[in-house]
Amino acid sequence: MTDLKNLVKITAGVQSELSGGNGHGYDEAILIRNNGVESYMSVQRAILWSLGCHKNMCWEVIDQEAHAHNGRTIDVLTIEKRKMDDQGIVSTGTQQVFFDISEFESEVS
Repeated sequence: MTDLKNLVKITAGVQSELSGGNGHGYDEAILIRNNGVESYMSVQRAILWSLGCHKNMCWEVIDQEAHAHNGRTIDVLTIEKRKMDDQGIVSTGTQQVFFDISEFESEVS
């Protein structure tokens, strides 16, 4: 998680407290801590933008839904990702990224 925090800080200039997992499922959600400055949505976009820059891909959020899971609020973003290889061939796909936004309960309601 330290690598992700550093990547987001260097790439997007956002210094939010992050912990948790890799964002690949409910139980591996990236935990965004409420620092009283950034909204969870701006931190989510900063994380996705930083990862996109790092992996040399573009992305677009095509769906976003908050779910209750084991007493936590998990925001599930479905993204469409696009990447061009060295031969100019563009590959596309979708992926879900899971964020624990429980500390932002008042913003979600």
